[in-house]
Amino acid sequence: MADKIQQFLKQFDIELSKVPLAVELERRTQFPKTYSVGGFLGFTAVLIFFNIWGSLLTNLIGFLYPAYASFKAIESTSKTDDTQWLTYWTVFGFLNVLEFFSDALMYWIPFYFTFKAALLLYLILPQFRGAEFLYGKFLRPYLLSNEKVVDGSFGKLKTKAAEVAGEASAPKQD
Repeated sequence: MADKIQQFLKQFDIELSKVPLAVELERRTQFPKTYSVGGFLGFTAVLIFFNIWGSLLTNLIGFLYPAYASFKAIESTSKTDDTQWLTYWTVFGFLNVLEFFSDALMYWIPFYFTFKAALLLYLILPQFRGAEFLYGKFLRPYLLSNEKVVDGSFGKLKTKAAEVAGEASAPKQD
Protein backbone atom coordinates (compact mmCIF):
# COMPACT_ATOMS: atom_id res chain seq x y z
CA MET A 1 0.00 0.00 0.00
CA ALA A 2 2.79 2.41 0.89
CA ASP A 3 4.48 1.62 -2.43
CA LYS A 4 1.31 2.56 -4.33
CA ILE A 5 1.06 5.85 -2.44
CA GLN A 6 4.71 6.64 -3.21
CA GLN A 7 4.16 5.74 -6.86
CA PHE A 8 1.08 8.00 -6.99
CA LEU A 9 2.99 10.88 -5.35
CA LYS A 10 5.85 10.42 -7.84
CA GLN A 11 3.44 10.52 -10.80
CA PHE A 12 1.63 13.52 -9.25
CA ASP A 13 4.99 15.29 -8.91
CA ILE A 14 5.79 14.58 -12.57
CA GLU A 15 2.44 16.02 -13.66
CA LEU A 16 2.80 19.06 -11.39
CA SER A 17 6.26 19.69 -12.85
CA LYS A 18 4.45 20.63 -16.08
CA VAL A 19 2.65 23.47 -14.24
CA PRO A 20 4.91 26.55 -13.93
CA LEU A 21 2.95 27.96 -10.99
CA ALA A 22 3.45 24.76 -8.96
CA VAL A 23 7.17 24.70 -9.77
CA GLU A 24 7.55 28.35 -8.75
CA LEU A 25 5.59 27.73 -5.52
CA GLU A 26 7.94 24.86 -4.64
CA ARG A 27 11.01 26.94 -5.44
CA ARG A 28 9.91 29.86 -3.26
CA THR A 29 8.60 27.87 -0.31
CA GLN A 30 11.07 24.96 -0.41
CA PHE A 31 8.02 22.78 0.30
CA PRO A 32 7.18 19.87 -2.04
CA LYS A 33 4.60 20.91 -4.63
CA THR A 34 2.76 17.60 -4.25
CA TYR A 35 2.05 18.41 -0.60
CA SER A 36 1.09 22.03 -1.31
CA VAL A 37 -1.30 21.21 -4.13
CA GLY A 38 -2.56 18.06 -2.40
CA GLY A 39 -3.24 20.06 0.77
CA PHE A 40 -5.06 22.74 -1.18
CA LEU A 41 -7.19 20.15 -2.98
CA GLY A 42 -7.89 18.34 0.29
CA PHE A 43 -8.88 21.60 2.00
CA THR A 44 -11.16 22.46 -0.92
CA ALA A 45 -12.75 19.01 -0.72
CA VAL A 46 -13.42 19.46 3.00
CA LEU A 47 -15.01 22.88 2.38
CA ILE A 48 -17.26 21.41 -0.31
CA PHE A 49 -18.11 18.38 1.83
CA PHE A 50 -19.28 20.60 4.71
CA ASN A 51 -20.97 23.02 2.28
CA ILE A 52 -18.76 25.95 3.16
CA TRP A 53 -18.82 27.97 -0.04
CA GLY A 54 -20.01 24.80 -1.79
CA SER A 55 -21.81 26.65 -4.55
CA LEU A 56 -18.87 28.97 -5.26
CA LEU A 57 -16.25 26.22 -5.19
CA THR A 58 -18.19 23.83 -7.42
CA ASN A 59 -18.84 26.64 -9.89
CA LEU A 60 -15.12 27.44 -9.90
CA ILE A 61 -14.37 23.76 -10.58
CA GLY A 62 -16.87 23.82 -13.44
CA PHE A 63 -15.55 27.07 -14.97
CA LEU A 64 -11.88 27.76 -14.30
CA TYR A 65 -9.99 24.80 -15.69
CA PRO A 66 -12.49 24.14 -18.52
CA ALA A 67 -12.28 27.80 -19.59
CA TYR A 68 -8.49 27.68 -19.66
CA ALA A 69 -8.47 24.31 -21.43
CA SER A 70 -10.93 25.72 -23.98
CA PHE A 71 -8.58 28.65 -24.59
CA LYS A 72 -5.72 26.20 -25.15
CA ALA A 73 -7.92 24.14 -27.50
CA ILE A 74 -8.85 27.19 -29.55
CA GLU A 75 -5.18 28.12 -29.90
CA SER A 76 -4.11 24.59 -30.90
CA THR A 77 -4.30 23.23 -34.42
CA SER A 78 -6.03 20.00 -33.34
CA LYS A 79 -9.78 19.67 -33.84
CA THR A 80 -10.09 16.86 -31.29
CA ASP A 81 -9.62 19.09 -28.25
CA ASP A 82 -12.07 21.64 -29.70
CA THR A 83 -14.71 18.92 -29.92
CA GLN A 84 -13.93 17.71 -26.40
CA TRP A 85 -14.44 21.15 -24.86
CA LEU A 86 -17.48 22.05 -26.99
CA THR A 87 -19.02 18.80 -25.78
CA TYR A 88 -18.16 19.68 -22.18
CA TRP A 89 -19.71 23.15 -22.41
CA THR A 90 -22.86 21.74 -24.02
CA VAL A 91 -23.33 19.20 -21.23
CA PHE A 92 -22.32 21.72 -18.55
CA GLY A 93 -24.82 24.28 -19.85
CA PHE A 94 -27.61 21.71 -19.96
CA LEU A 95 -26.86 20.60 -16.39
CA ASN A 96 -26.78 24.22 -15.19
CA VAL A 97 -30.22 24.84 -16.69
CA LEU A 98 -31.52 21.69 -14.97
CA GLU A 99 -29.95 22.82 -11.71
CA PHE A 100 -31.50 26.27 -11.98
CA PHE A 101 -35.01 24.86 -12.28
CA SER A 102 -34.56 22.18 -9.65
CA ASP A 103 -32.39 24.03 -7.12
CA ALA A 104 -35.15 24.16 -4.50
CA LEU A 105 -35.11 20.35 -4.45
CA MET A 106 -31.39 19.80 -5.02
CA TYR A 107 -30.21 21.81 -2.04
CA TRP A 108 -32.15 19.51 0.29
CA ILE A 109 -30.04 16.56 -0.83
CA PRO A 110 -27.29 15.90 1.75
CA PHE A 111 -23.81 16.46 0.35
CA TYR A 112 -25.27 17.86 -2.87
CA PHE A 113 -22.18 19.95 -3.61
CA THR A 114 -19.90 16.96 -2.99
CA PHE A 115 -21.86 14.99 -5.59
CA LYS A 116 -21.84 17.98 -7.93
CA ALA A 117 -18.05 18.36 -7.59
CA ALA A 118 -17.59 14.64 -8.31
CA LEU A 119 -19.85 14.91 -11.37
CA LEU A 120 -17.93 17.93 -12.66
CA LEU A 121 -14.62 16.11 -12.26
CA TYR A 122 -16.13 13.14 -14.10
CA LEU A 123 -17.13 15.49 -16.94
CA ILE A 124 -13.80 17.36 -17.04
CA LEU A 125 -11.10 14.74 -16.56
CA PRO A 126 -9.94 13.12 -19.80
CA GLN A 127 -9.48 9.76 -18.08
CA PHE A 128 -13.26 9.42 -17.73
CA ARG A 129 -14.55 11.29 -20.82
CA GLY A 130 -17.76 11.87 -18.88
CA ALA A 131 -19.01 14.81 -20.93
CA GLU A 132 -18.60 12.80 -24.12
CA PHE A 133 -20.47 9.85 -22.58
CA LEU A 134 -23.42 11.93 -21.28
CA TYR A 135 -23.63 13.86 -24.53
CA GLY A 136 -23.60 10.74 -26.71
CA LYS A 137 -25.90 8.66 -24.52
CA PHE A 138 -28.51 11.23 -23.45
CA LEU A 139 -28.18 14.79 -24.72
CA ARG A 140 -27.43 14.15 -28.41
CA PRO A 141 -30.34 11.72 -28.98
CA TYR A 142 -32.70 14.10 -27.19
CA LEU A 143 -31.57 17.12 -29.20
CA LEU A 144 -31.64 15.23 -32.50
CA SER A 145 -35.20 14.04 -31.91
CA ASN A 146 -36.34 17.55 -30.97
CA GLU A 147 -34.16 19.57 -33.34
CA LYS A 148 -37.06 20.92 -35.44
CA VAL A 149 -39.00 22.00 -32.36
CA VAL A 150 -35.97 23.74 -30.87
CA ASP A 151 -35.10 25.43 -34.17
CA GLY A 152 -38.70 26.60 -34.56
CA SER A 153 -38.75 28.01 -31.03
CA PHE A 154 -35.49 29.84 -31.58
CA GLY A 155 -36.79 31.17 -34.90
CA LYS A 156 -39.90 32.58 -33.19
CA LEU A 157 -37.77 34.05 -30.42
CA LYS A 158 -35.43 35.67 -32.94
CA THR A 159 -38.39 37.19 -34.83
CA LYS A 160 -39.93 38.51 -31.62
CA ALA A 161 -36.60 39.95 -30.45
CA ALA A 162 -36.15 41.71 -33.80
CA GLU A 163 -39.65 43.20 -33.50
CA VAL A 164 -39.00 44.44 -29.98
CA ALA A 165 -35.60 45.88 -31.00
CA GLY A 166 -37.23 47.59 -33.98
CA GLU A 167 -39.94 49.12 -31.77
CA ALA A 168 -37.38 50.25 -29.21
CA SER A 169 -35.17 51.92 -31.81
CA ALA A 170 -38.00 53.57 -33.73
CA PRO A 171 -38.38 57.32 -33.07
CA LYS A 172 -41.28 58.23 -30.82
CA GLN A 173 -44.09 60.06 -32.47
CA ASP A 174 -45.92 62.53 -30.23
